[in-house]
Amino acid sequence: MKYSLLATIAFAATMFGTSAMAEPSCGLWNWQSEGVYFQVCVNDDGSRHCYQATDANGSNAKEVSCS
Repeated sequence: MKYSLLATIAFAATMFGTSAMAEPSCGLWNWQSEGVYFQVCVNDDGSRHCYQATDANGSNAKEVSCS
């Protein structure tokens, strides 16, 4: 009985604990000006998120307006 309960809990956690939403699709970090790089990411629903960083590795990234 104890094993069945643990197995059921583990199965439920596996099935319902995973996220159904995929990670956003992001482009490469692009050079904008000295010390400024930008990146655009698109979610499955088409919403865009833009980020600014201090190098091509995404250091000190912060979300900025996409306009």
